[in-house]
Amino acid sequence: MNTETPLPLAAQAAPVAAETTATPPEQSKSCCCRQLWQRFLGRAAGVDPAEEVPVWLLALLSLALLSMASQVKFPFAGGKIALADVTFAAAFLGLLWQSFRRQQSVFYPTLGLLAIIAAAVANSFSRPGISGAIELAQLVQQFFCGMLLFSYFLRHAPFAATVVVSLGLLLNVMAGLSQTVLFGYGSIQAPADVQALPWGFGKALTGFFRSRMAFSFFLAGALVWIQPQWLGRRTGFWRWLAVLLASILVLSFIAHGMMLVLCLAVLLTASCFLSKRAVLLNLLAAVVLVFSLAWGAENAQRSTVLATLNPVKTGDFAGELKTCHLDFLAALKMAGQVPWRGVGSSRYQDCIGRCYGELPNPSYNDIDADTQAGWGIIAGTLGFPAAALLVLLLLLALTGGLRRHLRGGKSDSDSVQALGGAAAVTLFTLGMFISDPLTRGLGWFLALALSAATLPAPGEVICACQQYSGKKIILTGVFLGLLLAPVVLRSRAEDPLRGMSAAVSRRPARLAPAQGSGASIALSDAEVFLVLNATQVQEFTPPFEKYQDSLAAEKTALRILDGKGVPPANEEPSMQYGGALFTFELPAAVAVKVWVRTWWDGSCGNTLNLKMDDEPRSVTIGNDGT
Repeated sequence: MNTETPLPLAAQAAPVAAETTATPPEQSKSCCCRQLWQRFLGRAAGVDPAEEVPVWLLALLSLALLSMASQVKFPFAGGKIALADVTFAAAFLGLLWQSFRRQQSVFYPTLGLLAIIAAAVANSFSRPGISGAIELAQLVQQFFCGMLLFSYFLRHAPFAATVVVSLGLLLNVMAGLSQTVLFGYGSIQAPADVQALPWGFGKALTGFFRSRMAFSFFLAGALVWIQPQWLGRRTGFWRWLAVLLASILVLSFIAHGMMLVLCLAVLLTASCFLSKRAVLLNLLAAVVLVFSLAWGAENAQRSTVLATLNPVKTGDFAGELKTCHLDFLAALKMAGQVPWRGVGSSRYQDCIGRCYGELPNPSYNDIDADTQAGWGIIAGTLGFPAAALLVLLLLLALTGGLRRHLRGGKSDSDSVQALGGAAAVTLFTLGMFISDPLTRGLGWFLALALSAATLPAPGEVICACQQYSGKKIILTGVFLGLLLAPVVLRSRAEDPLRGMSAAVSRRPARLAPAQGSGASIALSDAEVFLVLNATQVQEFTPPFEKYQDSLAAEKTALRILDGKGVPPANEEPSMQYGGALFTFELPAAVAVKVWVRTWWDGSCGNTLNLKMDDEPRSVTIGNDGT
């Protein structure tokens, strides 16, 4: 006999109802997370399982791309090994293994290979030695191996690439925020101090990069690449608002004025190809930045951005003179001396000082590293033919990305990825008139932009010569290695600008003699000539010191050891930071030229300033390789 008392129907139904009403939100949340994870893995509906990226390879690709958003180096082996070099090597070996195992091919544009070959041939004739071969190998690493890696990543897991670049931007902005608090918004370091950093970054507003210029270039390039992908073709209000706030945050840390203006111009232009909401977003971001820079109390951001805003400022401007056009003009002069082959990779700093001529050299204490124009460096070191091939590659990538975007592709993500690639290629092309992106960190993102812009749409017919299997990748690598062999084996050219020596070695103008100074003097009715040696110094302050040198006059010289004598930020070089005083008299008011003989210990970060009598500020008479 059943003695259990049955529950009322409502009581029985209540738990069931409660259970059924609680299930749909949980299922919806779980389903959303699962969909995002599947998108991250590149496993969308309709994708052939054979084309899916293994999780282990996706992890290697993501780690490599994240580390490429930096210039972090290891504090051993002289800082020659970067973090991105190690992660890239692991990811590239994984890609080769996957290509052999699955018989997959990767797209690579033929013109990119031609540009690398042109650079190798130019170096074979210019004979830069082992240092030039190392720079050329880095070019192969980034623009052959790197573009193969990015083409595979963007084809098979585009959403994951977007997430990783977003994370790289976020980490750099967070680092920039902490550096602003610790060192100030406008903080920079001299090149010699940058090279001394054990991990390659820090002690200034640099993010995970070595200089403020490189940090600004990275933020601009990454933002114009990723913003179209953040927005997409159909953008809701909350997503639009989040992208607006994120864009303003990133733009506010672009401390270089010219790079900030260039970034805003490219963003506005790219948004015209996307949607009206995208145009409105970038207009609002520009208005916010202009308002913060033009009105309100004086602040470090305003002074820093405005000081680097004018691309053609001259020697009487106390801003960063190395960001102006003078260095680019000197580089073009150098390229004009050896137009077909250049002076060779790694020889730029050795030769650029002889090409300034009557152009004023940059002022030391306003120098931020990485502010020499990339186009000038390419033309000067590789010659005009190789530079022209690179220009052609960038223009074809730009037009190809726009064409693919306007056609719409097969998916929304493919279309906006092409637009982002075209926008980033535009920014890098124009930014190379300001700085050089063919370095660690920035070079990877130029390769990423080229890959995104040149990658064909899914289903598009591709020429067989642009499809690279694992075997073809290895054979092409062997071919490029053989091209490097002459650069390594041929002896280093002693003077790439040998024919220019007589043209620039003008006889020094004459100085008046000092009374009773004991100096060597040559006199005539029209001019006087005076030579001052280190033994005749009237006064010198630490870290200047006298030391014995068999090559110097009277075997005595003055020196400042490496890492010493750097004035604080925003301070002029003066005696209190290390200087030497020489005294001489002029019989009458005459125009004079002062020539100083100097030995540089290395070619980067060395500078000599000269101040005459009671002039308000010193003048840089030697910098870098001059």
